[in-house]
Amino acid sequence: MEQLTIPHLLSALKKTGALLLLVFMANTVWAQSAGRQEAVRLIQEGDKWLQQYHWEQAIFSYTNAINADNTFADALMKRATIYEKMGRYQEAITDYNQAIQLNPYAEYIYDNRAKIKMLAMDYKGALVDLNKAIALNPGNDTLLDHRVDDFIALHEYEKALIDIDSMISHGYNLEYEYEKQALVYLLMNDLSQCRNSIDKALEINASSYMAYDLMGILYLKEQQYNSALDAFNTAIAFNPQFAMAYYNRAMAKRYLRQSDAAMNDLNTAIEMSHDDASIYYSRAIIRKELGDLNGAIEDYNKALTINDTHVEALYNRAYAHKLLGNYTYALQDAEAIIDLDAESPEHWNLKGNVHVLFGEYNNAINCYNKAISYRIDYAEAYYNRGLTYLMSYRPIQGCQDLETSQRMGGTKARQVITNFCGN
Repeated sequence: MEQLTIPHLLSALKKTGALLLLVFMANTVWAQSAGRQEAVRLIQEGDKWLQQYHWEQAIFSYTNAINADNTFADALMKRATIYEKMGRYQEAITDYNQAIQLNPYAEYIYDNRAKIKMLAMDYKGALVDLNKAIALNPGNDTLLDHRVDDFIALHEYEKALIDIDSMISHGYNLEYEYEKQALVYLLMNDLSQCRNSIDKALEINASSYMAYDLMGILYLKEQQYNSALDAFNTAIAFNPQFAMAYYNRAMAKRYLRQSDAAMNDLNTAIEMSHDDASIYYSRAIIRKELGDLNGAIEDYNKALTINDTHVEALYNRAYAHKLLGNYTYALQDAEAIIDLDAESPEHWNLKGNVHVLFGEYNNAINCYNKAISYRIDYAEAYYNRGLTYLMSYRPIQGCQDLETSQRMGGTKARQVITNFCGN
């Protein structure tokens, strides 16, 4: 047998190593291919469950697909979509995070993650993702359009207008962009520019229900309630399934003191859109005005079930509970809204009022102190603190507060000062 010298041995090892490497690579490719094939099959299975609205089974299939091939971003995207539909936003974001690790140059993944972050009200996080997506695909007007929505949510209206102008200059979806431009001007209270944008949208499509709805809101801001009613009627005529037009028309009818007609419109809007907290909130306001406090609380409850951070619903529900004598519930709501916005003088004033009902005067005074610390010219808080001082046998402080409230324009203080302060 030929004796192997060192050079021959090295040569043999290289050949053997290469052969072993080829065998290893073949096995790996085969394993990956088999895993990918199984993942595709499981995704198809999940899609069938999804078509039948069996979301948990679909998640199970997509999870198995991910386990079969954890490098398959499509499976992660599929599962993230279901999590989004179920309102499980953090789980959806986790899947998108992993998908981005697998494919960091896919702008559509950043775009999808931005949508989830917006639903979770993480608007700043969404903006970061949208900027990354646009950097990867700068000519994509759809991404710009999504960024406009985020800018609007962040109240960065000037930046929104810059992006809208860019899309309009490209001829992108002109009717819709003029309508969105009108909305931004409306939010900026620039009613003249808003009207110009609505007119441009109607020049493109004279039957635009969205443009007429915006026109109605513009008239509401101008307190032209009959004109607003006409505009909302036109919007509904062009699209009888547009729930927000019924909601907005209800607002016009409320201002025109047509409470029953407003209730009918809100009932219609709720039939069409069961998951809009603002509609339940508005119906609660009208129910309260009609004297139906229990019905108002029922609607506030529904609004808060949909959006538990709806501060106005909590605030008004607290007052409704207070009027009904449900002081414990009123105090719970007052504390909840302070947790959501601890710098609101109105919220501290409300909490103080509820403490007074319990006879907890020192707690009430502390709340009024907080309210005044956030608004030094808050006449109502001085008035309430003055009354509380009087009720707790501290007339000097009480009369001083009542006089301060009167100087600030608090008309209620005058009679109390006459009766209790000797003026």
